[in-house]
Amino acid sequence: MPKVPKGYEEKMRNMILDAAQEVCKTKPAYEVTMRDIIRQTKLSVGSVYRYFEDIDDILIGLTNRNQDQYQLWANCEPLFSEDKSVREVILKVFHYLGEYLIESIPTEGKFTFEMNTKFLANPELFNKKKSKIAEVTDFEKLMQYAMAYLAGKVEDGTLNPIMPLPDIFSFAVASMDGIVRDLVLFKCYSLPGEDPGVSLDEISLTNALARSLLFLLGEGN
Repeated sequence: MPKVPKGYEEKMRNMILDAAQEVCKTKPAYEVTMRDIIRQTKLSVGSVYRYFEDIDDILIGLTNRNQDQYQLWANCEPLFSEDKSVREVILKVFHYLGEYLIESIPTEGKFTFEMNTKFLANPELFNKKKSKIAEVTDFEKLMQYAMAYLAGKVEDGTLNPIMPLPDIFSFAVASMDGIVRDLVLFKCYSLPGEDPGVSLDEISLTNALARSLLFLLGEGN
């Protein structure tokens, strides 16, 4: 049996994932089939199934790979250990979040929104496949670390929030989810009745959320 060259299997997996990404640009992720992928790759049926069990494994593989291409956590992690004020840290973290959204929304944002729709419509499928999904994304890691950082600042007296910290965190998470959802809908789908006077700008939105968060944390001005 011929020896498989080093890196060949990874190359083939990436070729299939690249094909899936192209298909998802023209078709909702929840409608993509193995036949679409096979047609796009021009590989045999057996070649595609050799690397992926089914279409959901391909789409999850694409989700996991996309997480690695953004440097959100790599950019933000050093901020928490530098000699910066809470205000500086929060404003900079949310600026990086804005840049992350600019880069990721047109591709990964649409794809993730559609994958979530698929899983919400089929919880049994999600439970079957969830072990293959990357456990913690850069975004989730950043949110967890930022909450721990702010809780520490409240505990040591640096911050004096004007309302309970859990409520502030809930507000931040819900607001961020809303920003992401509206950006995806606004930038990736043509919706009737859009207000032409409304322009959703990633940096402006994340900056407004950062300043609202600082106010609630007792760091107004």
